[in-house]
Amino acid sequence: MENKFDWVEDCYQAYKKHWIQSKKFRKAAWTGRDHEHCLFDGKRISNYNISDNEKQGYESTDGWTWFCTECFEKLMKSNHKLPLVKNTVEDIESALSQFKTVVISLENEQYIIKNADGKITVAHNGKESEYDDILQMEREQDFYGKPLREMIDDIFVGYI
Repeated sequence: MENKFDWVEDCYQAYKKHWIQSKKFRKAAWTGRDHEHCLFDGKRISNYNISDNEKQGYESTDGWTWFCTECFEKLMKSNHKLPLVKNTVEDIESALSQFKTVVISLENEQYIIKNADGKITVAHNGKESEYDDILQMEREQDFYGKPLREMIDDIFVGYI
């Protein structure tokens, strides 16, 4: 029987020198240009609500290499364990204190968090909630039914 991961190995060998080796990856929500494509299968990663599109994936920390979640998970199940940098609540707090917009994604469902004049706004599914500061948001806002600190290891995070 043919190994179902052979194509993953073929792609890895073809791209490892210039696109994978010595890079670290992180769970990233799409926030950039128009779109990117998964290095292995070419799946589109963007914010558009179109079929066969993901709003999240795994991005190299230098921003040049993207994997869709499916290909990254297949690669991690093979013999090639890529280093994964974890997202942190502190990184999100820092971005908000710098007035950056934060995008949180899980299963392609997104929350948009903004800091405008010290007020924190969280938008999700057409609804907005406003908080006096980051700490109030963390105490009162659930993301995917849980507090941010409980979700941080599961979510994909992007910054604008």
